[in-house]
Amino acid sequence: MNEVERFSNENYLESIRAHAAFQNPCDVRERDGILLVAGASDFPGGYWNAAARMNLDVRAEDLFDKAREFFRAKKRGYSLSVIEKQDADLEKVLLAKKFESRFEIPCMSITKPLPVPKAAEGVRIETISTPKHLSDFTEVCVLSYALLGVPEVHTRAMFSKPEALLAKNILGVIAYRGVEPLATGFALMSSACGGLYWIGTRPNGQRMGLGALCTALTANMAFDAGAQVVTLQASKLGEPVYTRLGFKTYDVLRRYGPPIKG
Repeated sequence: MNEVERFSNENYLESIRAHAAFQNPCDVRERDGILLVAGASDFPGGYWNAAARMNLDVRAEDLFDKAREFFRAKKRGYSLSVIEKQDADLEKVLLAKKFESRFEIPCMSITKPLPVPKAAEGVRIETISTPKHLSDFTEVCVLSYALLGVPEVHTRAMFSKPEALLAKNILGVIAYRGVEPLATGFALMSSACGGLYWIGTRPNGQRMGLGALCTALTANMAFDAGAQVVTLQASKLGEPVYTRLGFKTYDVLRRYGPPIKG
């Protein structure tokens, strides 16, 4: 694993902890290098209900056992993330336990600032800093991530404690046309890396280049704040945009969960 990959993977792990802070209520347990998060809804997604080893020296079997015990007591489904090059041992355990791969997405990164696309006519950018920005951010995420199949109730649960988005290590923007928020995204800073999360455009803001604009702005904000690398995990809708901007795939992320009983 090279330094770019290490910084990027560490940021993804830190993002699980950060997303726990956005939710209320949220049961967070961190001990002996294992992070367990039971969030504000029962959605078995990678940030709502998740288990991760924050220290790669933790045995994959120990993570599996702790996660199973924690979520069995709560009667919830959950996810464990596997970054292919880093987590081969964990993936081997999950497959042996008949866990199911929920989806696979590319891990991508850049190591230098991006040219900022010209904003469409009438569009302005604001930095997330006020309670109204937090409300507008949530509304954009609700509408944009519904396009990826995330039900509204779970997105609202994710941001049930939105003031956590004002943390010093989170750098976010919102694109407006008039008073209407159309697109958003933020960079989460960790060590020498900025990770981009919740880049999204609501349906009536599509085809205006706003996803590329928010990506470039947040990436450059991260570089200005000292990042040596900027990383993201791309959805199928976002991957072509990020590729055009210059992001390169360095690994693959898969999320696994317990078999769904039919």
